[in-house]
Amino acid sequence: MNLNELRDEAYSIAKANGWHEEEHSDSHWLMLIITEIAEAVQAGRKNLHAHVEAFKKYEEIIDFKENFERQIKNTVEDELCDVVIRCLDLAGLRRFDLEEVEALMEMAESIKEGKGFIDLCYALSGISTCDDSTEEKVIAIIAVVLKYCELTAIDIDFFIHTKMNYNRLRGYHHGGKRY
Repeated sequence: MNLNELRDEAYSIAKANGWHEEEHSDSHWLMLIITEIAEAVQAGRKNLHAHVEAFKKYEEIIDFKENFERQIKNTVEDELCDVVIRCLDLAGLRRFDLEEVEALMEMAESIKEGKGFIDLCYALSGISTCDDSTEEKVIAIIAVVLKYCELTAIDIDFFIHTKMNYNRLRGYHHGGKRY
């Protein structure tokens, strides 16, 4: 997975969908990342998980968007993917280099030890509000999510690519959201 390429792709999709027409502070973008973390918590509380086998089974039969919405949308995997995509988008906007993510993933080895999913999400929200630079926060959040996915056998690469394909289809300010 080349994160700098994914960064550029996520930013390009968000820009095409109208999400960068106005200038916003880093705090604005970090808060949107926190909302995705909260949505992951809600999906976890409801025990909502993606049905990847069903998604792959029906991908040639059912319209992609409908299949995504039935099998993947609003699940833990989808929301963790949204956390990463929001980070990638902010990294694209600010031109952050994401080369350090893999090295930081190695340092994040202990994230799963004795911690539940909500503890992970709490740690992610803490990263977003610490005194580090925005670039350091984005890199750390991506590293922790990727490491968590690696440790829990979530194919985050599949989910990122699939979600970005879905986002391409959503259009301008999808859902009527202002930001």
